[in-house]
Amino acid sequence: GRWVNPNSPLQVKQYFYIEKNIPPYTKFVKASQKSIITTDDKTLQRIARGTSARKGLYEAKLMQNYRHLQKLKGTYLDIVFDKDSRMRCSYNPRGTKFGRLSSSKTVFGTGMNMQNLPEAFLGFLVADPNCIFIELDLRTAEWVIVAYDSGDANMINALETGIDVHAYTASQMFGIPVDVIKFEDKILGHTNDPEEITKKRPLIKQLDPYRDNWVPRTMSMRQCGKKSDHGLNYGEGKKKFALDNEITEKEAQVIVEFYHGIYPGIRRNYDRIQTQLGTDRTLTNCFGRKCRFLDRWNDDLFKSAYSFNPQSTVGEIVNRGMVSIYHSEDKALADWEILRQVHDSINFQSSNVNIKKIAAGIAIAASYLRPVLSTSGRQFTIAVDCKVGFSLDKMKEIKITDVETMSKDIERAISELKET
Repeated sequence: GRWVNPNSPLQVKQYFYIEKNIPPYTKFVKASQKSIITTDDKTLQRIARGTSARKGLYEAKLMQNYRHLQKLKGTYLDIVFDKDSRMRCSYNPRGTKFGRLSSSKTVFGTGMNMQNLPEAFLGFLVADPNCIFIELDLRTAEWVIVAYDSGDANMINALETGIDVHAYTASQMFGIPVDVIKFEDKILGHTNDPEEITKKRPLIKQLDPYRDNWVPRTMSMRQCGKKSDHGLNYGEGKKKFALDNEITEKEAQVIVEFYHGIYPGIRRNYDRIQTQLGTDRTLTNCFGRKCRFLDRWNDDLFKSAYSFNPQSTVGEIVNRGMVSIYHSEDKALADWEILRQVHDSINFQSSNVNIKKIAAGIAIAASYLRPVLSTSGRQFTIAVDCKVGFSLDKMKEIKITDVETMSKDIERAISELKET
């Protein structure tokens, strides 16, 4: 072997595209309207994973890990803290096109963007002594709005029966029962290594009746359903889905068509939205907020329009809820401190001395995040999930029910967290 500098695009291109004879990967640059040869993170992931015709290259994974660790050090271990040793950020209320907040360093140059923290860093964020973290999260929020906005019967049925929507999506896509989908996901987890999946999948006896069914090569079926639920509602095609999930375009094409085959209402809704744009270029979200789309009439405009109602509505739910919680005079929320907002969730800190008070606070705060919404003549709400913990990397789920039941669940969660 020999040394290749992972930070040198020239050396990495030389090694993989010339010495290893791998067909170069490219990416499209909007500014220049041209495609360029790339060795970015997604490219290394695809080289490391391989294809159905080529084995993956482990050295690509090593380079990817090197870059990842270097970024962790430079971005997350060299942070400038405030004088009280806390990490803060600055929120920009006009940070995104559709009303969501964005975050960055403070005006004093301290802190950082706190909305895209990697899992490896969350363990460093711990609650104050005698305090506990609380997270309230809107469950599959954008997907819910897409379901009711499009009127797709299968999506609405999944929501109203309370089934695991990602497992349901996978079940419908691959023709395999939900319980088998969940069992396979438990065995495979979040691995995206095709060799590991190839070894483990044949050992799952529950899949024996379905060996002839098409299944994803690089992820569990539920993970594929989840990625489809998150990525295929706004006009995304096979190329971007393949790039985002490091799979071949051929595999992506199958998944895209499966997804829209089981949820045909999504594409019908595209037509409705385009018709509305053709009328006055104006769309309205679930809160009555309007947005005019004046960009060039093309696919980019349409994709932006498809995402407007779900993204702007979710942003508004979280922003309004956060303001209501902040201004609430309810005693159960008196010592709640808002720590950060992450698009469709909010993190808080509260004293953990009075468990019943925490449970009451969760019930009240969740109610602020659960307004009755209306779109396309249908009324609905979005469920709120809750977690508690002493560090952001180890949070226990708490089902939002009555105060007495939640109090017991929180006590149990705290006991389990202290043991670990």
